[in-house]
Amino acid sequence: MAQDDAVIAILLALGTALGYGVANYLAPVLGRRMPLAAVLLGSQVAGLVVSVLLTLGSDLTMDAAGLAFAVAAGASNAGALACLYRAAQTGNLSVISPVAASGAAVPVLVGLVSGDRPGPWQLAGIPLVLVGIVLAARRPPVGPTGPGGARGIGWALGAAALFGTFLTTYAGAAADSSSGALVWSRVALVLTTGVGILLLRAPVRVAPRDGALVLVPGLLLALGTFAFGEATRIGLLSVVSVIATLNPVVTVVLAFVLLRERPAAVQRIGAALALTGIVLLAAG
Repeated sequence: MAQDDAVIAILLALGTALGYGVANYLAPVLGRRMPLAAVLLGSQVAGLVVSVLLTLGSDLTMDAAGLAFAVAAGASNAGALACLYRAAQTGNLSVISPVAASGAAVPVLVGLVSGDRPGPWQLAGIPLVLVGIVLAARRPPVGPTGPGGARGIGWALGAAALFGTFLTTYAGAAADSSSGALVWSRVALVLTTGVGILLLRAPVRVAPRDGALVLVPGLLLALGTFAFGEATRIGLLSVVSVIATLNPVVTVVLAFVLLRERPAAVQRIGAALALTGIVLLAAG
């Protein structure tokens, strides 16, 4: 892999982290004042529209294996988002954020087992980024158990497992067709979300003034997913997946700026470790 390709892949993965980080800040905030199902469905429909626009004129044909990966990616992404946003409603964020971020371990292990061979600096950078994500996403607990208790932890663990599955299966789909992976995974995401809402009979009605707001997270997630697919085509899965999961750092920064939250010392250390890890990944 050429050095230029490696740098481009890292930049694309950082774009994924930015898009996901902003979306994962906005969606839980919106979900606290309107039905969560409305946020999930509205944002994912918007994401599908953006995905179609991004791939106009592209060949969306995929072989059977690639299409299966795309469908699995969409379904696991739907579950991950539902679990993450639910966890933000019911659990202690000081526990949820690091637990959800641990999903990065799934594609890292898959990539290494399947033959990815990062350089020595990249091998040093991967654990630094992972540790940095966990530390930067931590917040001091409100109390011994925090709101939501074990239920919040369970949702966060589900989000971690499903998000790691999404990263891995989406990379498999993008290896066949980047455009096809983006569109068909989004179709599967919308369908899975819709079926879940119907089965749970969850409310989706929102006030007209809020209609446009629910679209924004989906737009950002679609753009981030497109960037991730491109990154996996030209970079190492074990490297770009870790960078893409820097999104909790983005969310923490937004909370610091917009909600006037002040990070603890451990968060500052985590951010520094994550940035150091990115430098090592780029230097590899």
